[in-house]
This record gives sequence, C-alpha cells and structure tokens, in this order.
Amino acid sequence: MSFQAKIPVGLFAVIISLFFPLVSLNAVTLSKEQIFQVATLAARDGEYEKAAEFFKKVLEVDPHFAPAYNSLGLVYQAIGGDSGPAESLRYYELAVEVDPDYVEALNNLGRAYYSAGKFVAAEQALVKSLQLRPGQADIDLIVGWVYLLGESRAEQAIKYFEQGLALVNDDMAHYGIGLAHLLLDEKFKVFDQITELRHRHKEELAGRLEAMVRSNVKLSSTIGQPLVTGIDPGVSIFDKQLQALTANGFRAGNDAKGIQVRLKGPLDE
Repeated sequence: MSFQAKIPVGLFAVIISLFFPLVSLNAVTLSKEQIFQVATLAARDGEYEKAAEFFKKVLEVDPHFAPAYNSLGLVYQAIGGDSGPAESLRYYELAVEVDPDYVEALNNLGRAYYSAGKFVAAEQALVKSLQLRPGQADIDLIVGWVYLLGESRAEQAIKYFEQGLALVNDDMAHYGIGLAHLLLDEKFKVFDQITELRHRHKEELAGRLEAMVRSNVKLSSTIGQPLVTGIDPGVSIFDKQLQALTANGFRAGNDAKGIQVRLKGPLDE
C-alpha cells in the first residue's frame, strides 16, 4: 500500500475547496473512490488527521470498503502516540475482516501483531499472505524472524529465511539462519553462515555469531515462546532485539509513502 494518488484535473478544484474551512465536505457530492483519492492525497502530504477524516467519510458511504480500513491503519501508524498502534491494529483487523484475502492488509496486520508480541497471530496473517501471493521476499524474511525470535521454531525459521534469500540478498537473513542453527546446536552450520557473512564483508555480524559459538553460548527455548539465552534465561531475545531491528530497518509503514520492511543491520545481543 502506498499513499500515491492520481487525481483527475477536474477534481483539483474540489480538493482545494476541501482544505478550506469555508467549504464543508458535505457541500459537494463525491463518490467513495473520489473521497478515497482525496484522503490518499492528504496522507501523502502528511495531513494525517484530515486524511483520517476523509477515509472515515469513505466508510460512511461504504462500510465494506476494505482499502479505507487498511489506509486508516497506515494513517494511525504514522500518527503514533499512545493510541496510534492500537488504532492501527484495529483498522488492519477490520480490513481483513471485510476482505480476508486482502494481501496488503494481511501484511500490515502481521507486522503489527509482530510488533505487539502477538506471534501466533502474526504467523497466521503472514503465512496466509504468502499462500495467496508467493514470492514476497520481505514477508518471507519477516516470517523467519517471527518463527525464530517469537516462537523459537528454528527449522521453520530457516525455511523462510532461505525462501527470502532465493529472491533477495539480505545479510540479516544469514545472521538469522546462524542463530537458528545455534538453537539447534548445529555449530558447523553456524560457521557456514559466519563464512558467508565474512564473504559479504559483514564482519560485525560474523564476529557476533563466532563469539557465541566459541564461548558456548546456549540458546534455550520452549517451542512457541520467545527465544532466550542460556546466559540470561529470564531475558527474551525478542524483547531485546525488536528495538534494534526497528532502528536498523524493520519498518512497518511509519511513513505515509508506503510499507517498507527490511531486516538488516546489527542486532544487540
């Protein structure tokens, strides 16, 4: 989903009037598609409160118009604040409730669930998205992290990391595969990923994996629970890593120009 709109020339006069307080939205008659375009333009220009108002007008015209719910999710995610994440999640859920096969909404919902620590729900949304539209490399990689950090399912994590790597180059996917093999106590396979990372000139990531192997760090886990370390078994790797993932490229639609999710950059151990 991207807040990019092609506005017909004839609509510009109407659009301009909508941004002036002397003219009410109700003073003109627009279709839901036209109001949606106006809302999209407002969101693109950072007018999030106004965009939310317009998207809600769309839903007054058609309560079953799933793109408006999905767009409201993006808007509230961009607004942020105390209520932003919860409102964003609610609108993504409504979008999928209206259209269960809406891939973009499933992706946004899965990311939101992951950020909220709702791993099983994130898995269900994202895996369904991949079933509907295979070959989404970014979603494959996110599912890999859901399985690894959120559910301690190393084998499933490796599967999705490798599916993503078949489509794109991603250094963090190799790091994730290394962690997954460490969880499985397959140290020789961890060294394969260390070698690959060094080949990619990612010495910091390679060094972190090598340090864990050589110091016999144990990744303990309960299937279905967040991954923890043997050094500090009360601390979830997910909790410590999510902020670093976000800071280093895990973006779930925080800007109004669309959704970008990349998992890259160093993680805090």
